Amino acid sequence: MGRIGRSAFVGLVGALAVGANGGRLAAQQRPDAVQGTVRSGGAGVPYAVVDLGPLGARQFTNDSGEFRFLNVPPGTYRLVARQIGYHPLDTTVVKVARMPLTVAVQLEPLVVELAAINVTAPAACTAPGPPDSTVAPQLAALLEQIRENAERYAFLADSYPFRYRMSRTFADYDAQGRVVATSTDTIRDVSTNRVRYRPGNVLATGLGPERKLALIVRLPNLSDFADSAFQANHCFVYHGIVDRDGGRYVRFDLVPAVTLRTPDIEGEVYLDGQTYQIRSATVRLTHAPRAMPGLLSTSSTLTFAELYPNILILRRMEGELVPEPRNDVRTPIVRMTEVRQLIDVHFERPLPGTKQGP
Repeated sequence: MGRIGRSAFVGLVGALAVGANGGRLAAQQRPDAVQGTVRSGGAGVPYAVVDLGPLGARQFTNDSGEFRFLNVPPGTYRLVARQIGYHPLDTTVVKVARMPLTVAVQLEPLVVELAAINVTAPAACTAPGPPDSTVAPQLAALLEQIRENAERYAFLADSYPFRYRMSRTFADYDAQGRVVATSTDTIRDVSTNRVRYRPGNVLATGLGPERKLALIVRLPNLSDFADSAFQANHCFVYHGIVDRDGGRYVRFDLVPAVTLRTPDIEGEVYLDGQTYQIRSATVRLTHAPRAMPGLLSTSSTLTFAELYPNILILRRMEGELVPEPRNDVRTPIVRMTEVRQLIDVHFERPLPGTKQGP
């Protein structure tokens, strides 16, 4: 029997926000502009998301919290400003003819009373989707932060596409914990290379060790957490506050709906208890033996690092495959691992307030 196709653990997952139009507000006042600064207390909020409806215009603030929409005709508009860890602000503004409109936006930090949320053990997911905010407002507020992380990542990836490189190290271990085989390589990808989640569509053919074709697991991209299809097929179960890696985190368990009979994704998501940024996630493939014959289980842990304020990038991925026991080979493989480490990131155009992405 040939080697089990190991997972390449696809995906750059991360959470974020970026800036408006590439620099400070111009000193010259344009009469067609709606502009301003998003602040909290006396400081600008960098890389917040600002929407101007019904134009359908959206942009990030720059690193000083400034934003500027141009070519805005006179009229009444809905302006919404959002940032991870803050209550969103939703207001109406009026733009008059031949005059710029300058708006001062003040965001209040989000404070969730975690003690008011009941901790529940992961159970069968019979009612997938977000909770009713009128029944469980504190829980709904926390889950809204997961959605905010996800939507901001999708907006960043599409508005400021970036290329990145990651090193990959593969290793096979025997029953005594000795390395039997190992290989390394480097992969390149782009942020716009995302496959939208669909139930039953979590396996694909991709590059495995030594760049050979293998059956891989499509890990959920961060933007999937805000996707209606993903939410319609998963429950986000509040697990409580956990101490890990020297910090305190809010843990949610991802539980697939009981109606899902095909292989899918389950696991845990960890939010920073202070900033509400997604800092790490652990995901597993359900029905692994059915999905990948000869395999008992597969799991991976994703860790994110802050590249700029509130811009999170996948820094490291550690994956493990456990094959079924074999007696027909001299040195059975009991564990196969893959470790990905971010090497560098290059934005196609500079982020607002920066000269060039790292």
